[in-house]
Amino acid sequence: MGIPSESLEEDVYPLHALDDIKSNRIFLSWIMRFNDVLDAKILHDALSRLLEIGDWRKLGGRLQFKKDGRLEIHVPRPFTAERPAVAFSHNALIDMSVEEHPVARRFPKPTDGLSIQPISADFRLFAVRPDFPETIKDSIHQDTPQLSLHITSFNDATLVGLTWPHTLMDAMGQEALLRGWSLVLAGREEEVPPLLGARKDILLEAENQSDKREQEEFVLESKRLGAMGVTKLVSRFIWDKARNPLPDLRMIYVPKEAFTRLQNQAHKEASENIRGHPQKCFISEGDVLTAWVTRVVALSEPKPRPVTVASFFNARFRVPLLKSGGVYVQNMTLVTYTFLSSQLARGSVGSIALAHRHHLVEQITEQQTLSFLRAVRKDTAAGRSPKLFFGEADSLPIMFNNLTKVELIKAADFGPAVLSQGEKTESRTNPSGTMVAYYNQAVNQPLAANAFYMFGKDYSENYWLMGNLLPRTWTKIEEELRNM
Repeated sequence: MGIPSESLEEDVYPLHALDDIKSNRIFLSWIMRFNDVLDAKILHDALSRLLEIGDWRKLGGRLQFKKDGRLEIHVPRPFTAERPAVAFSHNALIDMSVEEHPVARRFPKPTDGLSIQPISADFRLFAVRPDFPETIKDSIHQDTPQLSLHITSFNDATLVGLTWPHTLMDAMGQEALLRGWSLVLAGREEEVPPLLGARKDILLEAENQSDKREQEEFVLESKRLGAMGVTKLVSRFIWDKARNPLPDLRMIYVPKEAFTRLQNQAHKEASENIRGHPQKCFISEGDVLTAWVTRVVALSEPKPRPVTVASFFNARFRVPLLKSGGVYVQNMTLVTYTFLSSQLARGSVGSIALAHRHHLVEQITEQQTLSFLRAVRKDTAAGRSPKLFFGEADSLPIMFNNLTKVELIKAADFGPAVLSQGEKTESRTNPSGTMVAYYNQAVNQPLAANAFYMFGKDYSENYWLMGNLLPRTWTKIEEELRNM
């Protein structure tokens, strides 16, 4: 049962504009696989200690509703056994190896070559405890901490599940959390960076301080769908969902050599598209992967359709007011849109990658980022969810979240918590106490079809990808991977 805040000693922290939006009122769970046996108590103690340092306390609070229906964070002062900073649970299966467990043996892992590995709903038991709250309202009613740490130990491996409401932070916030956690674990508490912007939204400050003379019109405004267009788009989405089988969530493991071949082919195709303009030929690894998946999805459709590619980007890299010497643990994710004709969407990987790069560069400038923020804030200030519908109403939407730059797989160094080495030195490719794989998924909330994640590269530069795609699309991807 929730405890009335007026009866407690508490600190109250706000949620910022990109935190408390309707789509963020879900729980995100990240399951990290370590090929070592880790001390669960030491991990829990270090995380709890981190949340006692300065404004890192914000992460140890509980969500509460304000009178206007919006959310804020109430932090106990001090944390106690009855009201801890972290909800902790531990399942010790130390009498068996990870490969002996009927479910854990299917958890994603590196393979000798290209592989597609199913993500099972059964993996939930490694993400959260059995009585985990179903909704944000349940969490508030039960007065549970925002962070939930659920550890499963085997005699040769450890699965660490970390779950939080998406209103708290994005993947960059998680990266900062993992690094701060690792520093405390290593006894280097003095090196933990301060948590900045806990009470004041730096993005709002950036908007307010921007020179009005330099403000630009939002470049996507002309592509925004009106009421009729949104209705048509939603109707098409419902029709597609009704006539298609359920999508499958799977992980793709792409060895470095295979990705290099794909990248070289894309660069060759891009060069052929813009002969005489080599300066316009830059495409990133993310562009290549986005283009490859987009093409496969488009080719797997029964009939050609225009495609709208929605790619997340982080305002942390675009807003100049962000201060150095600290970290911002909040949501700063926005979206870029690439509009492809049905012909281009089925064209070469290189040509799609160039189109994606062109739209990206146009939309992520400092001024366009601020214009996007103003458009989002206008909706949220009116109590609405952001109206982010752009492009053609009959287009096929594909969502991409490229986390390669975040390097989450390398953010956690839990070496000081290693009790024994799981995978032996001669076969392992990662340092002791570091991840070999991870994935994230919303708890109690299915992903939409054609959602794709690029988790980035491991210590051997192999790529980890995850997609929620229709069976026919997976068939096409398997064909493409065989050709690679």
